Amino acid sequence: MSRLLTATLLATVSPLALSTPFDTCPSKAYLFQSKPVQVHSVNLVTGLTALITNDVGLSNEGINAVGFDNGTGDGEGFEHKYIYGFEKSRKKVVRLDKDFNADVIEVTGLPNFSFYVGDVYDRYYYLYGPGTGFYKIDLTPLDTDPDATLQAETISTNAPLGITDFAFHPGNNKLYAVKNTNGKLYEIDTDTGASTVIGNTGKTGTFGAGYFDVNGYFYISRNSNGDIFRINLSDTDNINSQNVEAEPFADGPNSNQNDGARCEDAPVIDEDSTIDFGDAPDSYKTLLDSNGPRHQTGTGHYLGLVAPDSEGDGLISPLDDNKAGVEDEDGVGFVTALEAGTTAIISVQASATGYLSAWLDWNQDGDFEDAGEKIINDSVLSSGTNTLSVAVPADAAVGSTYSRFRFSEQAGLDYFGGATSGEVEDHPVTVMKTGTTLVHYPSERGYATLAFEDNWPKEGDYDMNDVVLRFRITETLDEDNQATRILITGYLAAYGAGYHNGFAMRLPGLNYVDINNAQTTMKYNGVVQESNGLESDATEAIFIISDDLKQKVPAECNYYRTAQYCQEAISFEFEIDIYTNEGVNTYGLMDMPYDPFIFATPGPYVRDGLWYNPGRGLEIHLADQAPTEKFDTYWYGWWSDTGNPAESRYFKTSGNLPWALLINDTWKWPQEHVDLISAYPEFAGYAETSGLNNTSWYLDEKATTGTVFEPEE
Repeated sequence: MSRLLTATLLATVSPLALSTPFDTCPSKAYLFQSKPVQVHSVNLVTGLTALITNDVGLSNEGINAVGFDNGTGDGEGFEHKYIYGFEKSRKKVVRLDKDFNADVIEVTGLPNFSFYVGDVYDRYYYLYGPGTGFYKIDLTPLDTDPDATLQAETISTNAPLGITDFAFHPGNNKLYAVKNTNGKLYEIDTDTGASTVIGNTGKTGTFGAGYFDVNGYFYISRNSNGDIFRINLSDTDNINSQNVEAEPFADGPNSNQNDGARCEDAPVIDEDSTIDFGDAPDSYKTLLDSNGPRHQTGTGHYLGLVAPDSEGDGLISPLDDNKAGVEDEDGVGFVTALEAGTTAIISVQASATGYLSAWLDWNQDGDFEDAGEKIINDSVLSSGTNTLSVAVPADAAVGSTYSRFRFSEQAGLDYFGGATSGEVEDHPVTVMKTGTTLVHYPSERGYATLAFEDNWPKEGDYDMNDVVLRFRITETLDEDNQATRILITGYLAAYGAGYHNGFAMRLPGLNYVDINNAQTTMKYNGVVQESNGLESDATEAIFIISDDLKQKVPAECNYYRTAQYCQEAISFEFEIDIYTNEGVNTYGLMDMPYDPFIFATPGPYVRDGLWYNPGRGLEIHLADQAPTEKFDTYWYGWWSDTGNPAESRYFKTSGNLPWALLINDTWKWPQEHVDLISAYPEFAGYAETSGLNNTSWYLDEKATTGTVFEPEE
């Protein structure tokens, strides 16, 4: 075929027929600005924008009244996803494909007017001209004939609202707009054009772009300053009760020519999130649904030495930002204690010059809204270590509370809302009485690892992953070095056991009567429980954290985080906040970490080779740790056990192999059915010498490749 003939044939093909539709329903919004047209992508969550193109193929013409057509399937998997808009100078409807190439579509039945309000829903393109009329255009003829001339239908010739954009709600199929002059939210009837006031948003201005997300949140962007506001229309109760206040959500770009389009069926965060969220309880506004703080990552601005990873939402208990992904919460350190009525010193590591703001919940009411709780206001940090001082109020409530630190190129951030750069770090903190001190195990922020093999008194498969927990302890000591408070926090990291096991913590040296039962509390996943766990029928101070850990793990996989294919998220976190009675002498209290142990769950528990259910009487402790008063001494010396109380020998085999391990750090445990010594060959020498040799056997580099569990968070 000749070149001339080829060119002739191509010239006969409609540009619309050659256009390529969007192949997904994007999470980003698209903002059309300027003349000639500039198309930007907008991350509604953070406000970050990026220029996609400044040339859509229409010379110097501008485009407005844009809307995203979600398309419909035709049985062959093909979707008609395009953006439609109105070219203002020539007063023509245009269609933009996935590459943002614009082509003119012929339409009859429209007045000679330059529309700047539009959206697409259910294959109809709706145009609204204040004072001109309300129209809709059926787009489906283009599916079979790219050169079809479309016909506009008149809905109403009366369009009185002073609006500059509207958008369709994906849940109730209704059309919403905010009137610029009075800030009222209107619902527009697409059959008649009549409008109904829903309520007052509390915001005015020229809102040139409006978008919905799949959950029914309505976003409006103000031209003058680019502010993005969110209106919660996800709940019909909000609509019916006129509770439609617009909350500041993110900072976007300003423009005197602004219009937006978005696929309303998409969430605002996709699976490729590049956003850092907080992880305090949601009463502090942490989740996206609560307009929690979030920062665009990858900008070079962050706290600490480790750049933040990305999440799809805030991470509340039992998860936090260090348990899910990279341990990146390393930017803030409290150099001195937070003592009521004194000045505390805080060290903050910054990657670059930027602004830091911070909040601390002094009265422990679960928010950062009270006077004086913004402790740092747009402090300019330099790259490296920065030292700041914070005045602790004399009336600050003593005990555990939360702080929030936000670092960004942007100034003026609140404790909630989006930011185009930086990082947010939420830190639990303790406010103390003057004269008291804190002692931590294994460190203020680190976790120790407990691992149990629950086949005692048999060795079993010895993969040491039947129960794996991580925990830390903080003691509060008064001026006489008496422990007045003990805070134990931790989480279940893995559960490879087929048996049912409980977990407990004994405080050797303290008795039941030494504990302030009324003040002591237990939390599961941040929620205070009815029982504080103190074992009422024991003389010793023993706390039952859970009598059946197997009930705390998801049912989807039998090898919770021990088989490599079982990658379920952390599901159980605990906190015991223990107070001693006034005047109790705690000098006899065993050094941290006290005596953590597992025991047989009463009832469903079954063990191979046992002819009855031992229940609470079967305990497994760390090597050479004597059991509690509840232990059934009948089992000393059975099968593989060589325990002998006369020699202070407990829970070890003849080869000194223990049934429980304590590692003062995070540790990668063996995969299911992988023997501990196969996974960590140096452990054999460590056990044989009772811990004298091979003391670093547990380090990652000591593990045999492919034998330990690798989390994929």
